[in-house]
Amino acid sequence: MESSKSDNSNKPAVQLLKEIDSCQTDPSLFDKPDRQKCVELLILEGYSYAHMAQVLKCSEKTISRDMKEIRERNAISPNVQFAKEFIGDVFRKAMSQHDHLVRLSRMKETPVAERIQATFMAWRILKELTERCQSLGYLPLQPQKVIGDIFHHVEESSEASFEDIRKTINEIETITKETGGETPQFASEITQLKARLEKAQLEYEANKLLEAQFKKEKDDGPEN
Repeated sequence: MESSKSDNSNKPAVQLLKEIDSCQTDPSLFDKPDRQKCVELLILEGYSYAHMAQVLKCSEKTISRDMKEIRERNAISPNVQFAKEFIGDVFRKAMSQHDHLVRLSRMKETPVAERIQATFMAWRILKELTERCQSLGYLPLQPQKVIGDIFHHVEESSEASFEDIRKTINEIETITKETGGETPQFASEITQLKARLEKAQLEYEANKLLEAQFKKEKDDGPEN
């Protein structure tokens, strides 16, 4: 029995389950760590406690105890660093999906209907990601209050960026209208986007004028 436990100690759960299925090993001889490895995998595959007990040749009470220990072992305590890493991982995955959809929407061989859907879904991912970051405190809930500060620090390429965004919005709107896919909700979102873009650009240009005036007065110096 000890030999069996020792031989299984380094085997992954997938291999142990394959050996059970092919009758190469007797699961009733498993020690707790080996059994719990199998339980963790089986629960992810949707097995009930009764089914796991049958596969692993043990009682449902044993499976229940195993699950309790597994949950305790995998419990996550509130941790700032974990939260930052998790949000960073979610952000990276969301942007990866967004970029993939944008590339798909730009491919000429992609059917028009799929290009529209890809463009719309790319925008939805960006919109929902922004809202989620706002709800978690990573972005301000009312960006208009800090927009002046934001554009105070952007590079001169911001004007080109505004134009790029405007072209993207117009492209989405044109493709959607041409294919008859426009809905009241879609039209409302496009209108709101254009309004926000115009306001952001006005704020940016106003700040540039203020900075230019401030620089001029500073260079001229105080009058004698």
